Amino acid sequence: MCPAPDPALPIPALAGFPPEVREAFRRYRTEGDTKAAEKVVIAAAVDYRPAGASASHAVTDDTRLIEDLGYDSVAVAELAFFLEDVFDMTISNEDILAVRTIADLRGCVVRKLAGKAGAA
Repeated sequence: MCPAPDPALPIPALAGFPPEVREAFRRYRTEGDTKAAEKVVIAAAVDYRPAGASASHAVTDDTRLIEDLGYDSVAVAELAFFLEDVFDMTISNEDILAVRTIADLRGCVVRKLAGKAGAA
């Protein structure tokens, strides 16, 4: 008998992520912890890095998606779609065009989540 899936996790979206990322998502989902949501965003940005992109330095708020992580427009779109699915929100083209750094990405997602919470 298989255990029932955890409703706090969008299976299989986060299944391949480390336990601490899945736990951060659970904290966001159950407690509304936006810092935990930011951890998921950073993990996704690192995970969705295009194949062959360098992972030579630590990811910080100043890390640029294109120049430092090797993203191109397709990879940015895939990351945005993933985040939309995980957090059940919409990221517009205008929103994503304004994202250059990890800090921009975190800020965009947190604003979207705050807007979503305010609409509920």
